[in-house]
Amino acid sequence: MCALEKKQGGPKGREFWNAKARTFPRFEEGDANYEARMLRLATDNGVDFRGKDILDVGSGSGMYTIRLARAAASVVAVDISDEMLRILEEDARQQHIHNITCVHSSWDDFSLEQTFDVVFASMTPAIDNDESSDKLMTFAHNWVVFMGFSDSMRSDVLAGLFTHYHLTPRVFNNAQTMRHWLERRGFAYKALPVTDQWVVPHSQEKLLDSCLTTLRSYEVEPDEELVREHIEAFRDDQGQYIERTDYSVEMIVWQKK
Repeated sequence: MCALEKKQGGPKGREFWNAKARTFPRFEEGDANYEARMLRLATDNGVDFRGKDILDVGSGSGMYTIRLARAAASVVAVDISDEMLRILEEDARQQHIHNITCVHSSWDDFSLEQTFDVVFASMTPAIDNDESSDKLMTFAHNWVVFMGFSDSMRSDVLAGLFTHYHLTPRVFNNAQTMRHWLERRGFAYKALPVTDQWVVPHSQEKLLDSCLTTLRSYEVEPDEELVREHIEAFRDDQGQYIERTDYSVEMIVWQKK
């Protein structure tokens, strides 16, 4: 059971990620899915999660947190979204996992007098400058595992909507930002690139919700009926709506010692 500690993060970030939680991927069993492959990549490059105390920064719905907790002694999961943490707590309970502590906080506000054997941060927008990266190291006792984007993501569903609303997709270079930070600080690291495609089935309402939430994050008020008509092109013969997203990410691992 997660013990939820409430700390107020920025309202805009919290509201956005609470909205994203409605359609965000959840923990999924299996040894062949994306999260399982990425954790194997970390262990293949020297990171040992077994019996360790782990900090999961920007844990989201717990797709990694639950996997980490199965190996770890304990996991502290921090996220700005209380709804993401509610989902994490629900899924952890279903998996009979009881060694996760959830902390509802922005990364800027997060405070804990503890260091961790492994600090883990996957795709979190909270780590985006020197100060937020420096903060990672204050909690690290040994390993840090950081996963960041190295280019823009391209969703086949969103591409046409971006064109319609004359939007330029955001480019995510936080992997490059982290490498530059490590080099300035003199830390040796491994950068492990991963390029592939996520193929995600949705219900009609979940894909619609996801598209509307993303467009609103660009300060656009979309036409719901137009978006509903647009996504019909992605409906398969089984009635699912398939979104394909090309991505380029890097896993960066290093030791504080």
